Amino acid sequence: MGKSPDGRSPKIIGITGGIGSGKTVATDTLKDACRCVIDADEISRAMFARGTDGERSLCSAFPQAATDGALDRAELRRTIAHDKAARIKLNELTHPVITAAIKDTIAESAESTIILSAPLLFESGLDALCDKIICVSCPLDKQIERIVRRDGVDEPTARAMTAAQMSDDERRNRSDVIINSDIPLDEFKKRVIEAVRQTEKNI
Repeated sequence: MGKSPDGRSPKIIGITGGIGSGKTVATDTLKDACRCVIDADEISRAMFARGTDGERSLCSAFPQAATDGALDRAELRRTIAHDKAARIKLNELTHPVITAAIKDTIAESAESTIILSAPLLFESGLDALCDKIICVSCPLDKQIERIVRRDGVDEPTARAMTAAQMSDDERRNRSDVIINSDIPLDEFKKRVIEAVRQTEKNI
């Protein structure tokens, strides 16, 4: 693991939350605040971007979500929302390589504190790397509303997407700090920054 300038291993604070919970806003807020953030979503997008070996592996594994050799990501999201076997298959293909990339990034870092943002923090086993975990949460109806608006899917699909993930209750129970995102945006951002600051002190 990487060492900070004083020779200590970095403190690692995990941030997670279900789809539509507000985790991405929290992550972006911390980036804007110049915190050191390792973003699993960002790493995943890079590793499985258009034209990469990663994308080709997903096209091969999920031909129903491939068009002219390119991955139809919206179709893949629909597929894994309704098909547990497909979801497991996707996780088996993606989690190990994303986890390896995250571990390499941590090992190369000289920061004293690292924020590790991952929607599937617990499902992928990344929680084992964290000293403390913050969960971003909001009521299910608000999640559904956000997913429909953001992804352009209908409500049944949005509900299937949330049901395909770990329940919010379990995610909250396994976390150290809970932040409700169903509040005014400016207040939410302030709470995120303060939660990380206080959590850092308690490690």
